[in-house]
Amino acid sequence: MSDADVIALALAARPAKPVRPEQAEPRPGPRVEDRLRHAQKMDALGQITGGIAHDFNNLLMAINFNLESLAEEVPQSPATEPLFDGARQAIEQAHGLIGHLLAFARRQPLSPTSLDINESVAATQQMLRRALPAGIAIETRPGGNAGLVLADRNQFETALLNLALNARDAMEGGGRLTIGTADITLDAAYAALHPGAAAGRYVLVAVSDTGDGMRPETIERAFEPFFTTKTGPEHSGLGLSQVYGYAKQTGGHARIDSEPGGGTTVQLFLPRFGDAAPAAPPTAKPGAAHGETVLLVEDSALVRNAVAKMLADLGYRPLTATGADEALALIEAGGRIDLLFTDMVLPGGLCGEDLAEAARRLRPGLGVLFTSGYSDIRIDEAVGESGRFGFIAKPFSKRQLAPRLRELLDGAVAAV
Repeated sequence: MSDADVIALALAARPAKPVRPEQAEPRPGPRVEDRLRHAQKMDALGQITGGIAHDFNNLLMAINFNLESLAEEVPQSPATEPLFDGARQAIEQAHGLIGHLLAFARRQPLSPTSLDINESVAATQQMLRRALPAGIAIETRPGGNAGLVLADRNQFETALLNLALNARDAMEGGGRLTIGTADITLDAAYAALHPGAAAGRYVLVAVSDTGDGMRPETIERAFEPFFTTKTGPEHSGLGLSQVYGYAKQTGGHARIDSEPGGGTTVQLFLPRFGDAAPAAPPTAKPGAAHGETVLLVEDSALVRNAVAKMLADLGYRPLTATGADEALALIEAGGRIDLLFTDMVLPGGLCGEDLAEAARRLRPGLGVLFTSGYSDIRIDEAVGESGRFGFIAKPFSKRQLAPRLRELLDGAVAAV
């Protein structure tokens, strides 16, 4: 599909001014160079943003754990309950902001599943209607051949919500929001004109509004974190950045078509995935701890101390290391270790995946639980299909950690 065809398909969802093919088809030369520079700038912003979000996630993890511990120690009263509730709400809001930053940086831990895009769009209708005022009509135009994608359902629904809220702000006097889907194939010519896009088969999700539209200079910056033309504390400038990062981390592409007074269409291109959804694995109720030894590998002292205390409170024996070399030395020493619990980002030459591979060479069958404040590596790709592996995203609570530990430990063939 050419660039002109993509634009024509997406713009059909909104009553914009007519777009002639010669206007829609970008010309090679300076325009492509501008897009390449913009793609490089977005990559650089993503690297900086991901690093900052990772550090803040570690701090948030320690704050959340200490707040939980304090709540267990201090008797609750009418005077203390509002203080604890306020702190918890602040942590939740901070977690949400960090999540948007991680999504933009393509470091958001994802749980990809096989999604029917038309079904997923239909499932969000009630949520979108609650988020939009009565003066905005919602219309869906599902493509009859729009297929499956391998994507995180929650993040996809968040992306749709962010696009809907962005459209709401552009239609203050009311209007229409249209969500269309289609199965398309992007050709090599399109990919050459859009750095960051790859030729292939995609499911297109086009979200269009009849609002004010954007100027070219606004479109250039619309996906950047914290960029917004709106005022007020409710406009963080992170909604479109989450959409951009989600599309990129899923292996897809995102773009904006708009003009002043002509509405806006945001297009998500998500790679097509098969034709049938895999069956969900059966779930089992987790058991209780039996004093198993968990080797915890974490370079941040604040997080390491907090998680070690969580493990002890849950009935495990924590054994700690600050990096891969120290962890491997403990494994080689021959003591009992029932589970390796490691951050994916470690100091030195080995990362969490490298550590897991080396540890399992020394202790075949050793279960591994990964954690991270961000990750650009899918866990299933990093560790393969064999063995016992799991993942929990930071920040996590003691209540969230408990079942993840048991899922792995209860599947052990023997203590090692």
